[in-house]
Amino acid sequence: MVVIMELIKTKIPQLDEALGGGILEDSIVLITYDTYSQGWTLAFEILRNRIEDGDFGVIINSVVPISMLNLELKRINFDLNEKGENGDLGIIDIFASFYGIEYEQPYIYYENMDQETYLPKFMALYRQMLKEKIKDRRPIGIQVTADGFAFLLGEERELRTFQKNLAEKENALIREKRKRPINITLLNRHRVSQRYLSWLSLYSQYQIDFNSQESQMEEKMLIRKSPLPSFKPTKLNFKIENGKVLIT
Repeated sequence: MVVIMELIKTKIPQLDEALGGGILEDSIVLITYDTYSQGWTLAFEILRNRIEDGDFGVIINSVVPISMLNLELKRINFDLNEKGENGDLGIIDIFASFYGIEYEQPYIYYENMDQETYLPKFMALYRQMLKEKIKDRRPIGIQVTADGFAFLLGEERELRTFQKNLAEKENALIREKRKRPINITLLNRHRVSQRYLSWLSLYSQYQIDFNSQESQMEEKMLIRKSPLPSFKPTKLNFKIENGKVLIT
């Protein structure tokens, strides 16, 4: 089987150039950051741009209630509820599923689950969203966050779950004829073991690391990994100013 992967632009020129041209579909982008970093917002800036080109956002939330996440995203003028109501975004809420939070919004998917039932119920929710919301659009998934999943499930269980998801992705690539996704994984390095980080780095085709500077508003951004032939590791500067993500 020969699979030709489409190269997807983030529409952030400095980032696309640093990545070697963009992001290959069906790939995993790992974004790591430290405790004081705002680098995780880059994922939502990419999502904003991809939605403008007709893609569909899939937020997989494990770490905070939706109201808190939406409040954090106000700093870059990204409104989860607005995009959900416009039909551009859906949320699979693992946090709500574990802790019994009930939402009325039709774009928030949840179901009572625990460590033992997580994976089959998650896959069922995704298939439901695929049928009801995503349809023939390209999914741009953001895992918020890998450290949140490690806390809920345990690192070892989450790594095994990640492997099973990779197998599901491979089967879908072979059997299904639809637009292939881009998957962005957010990880606070300070909340997990080095072993866990090492495994996630192995599974990811792209890796972007952020380091905040205590005395500066600007963060250091290292484009560490990309599968594209023209790629070479690159350092950039990152900051949020007046509600906008700026990369130089």
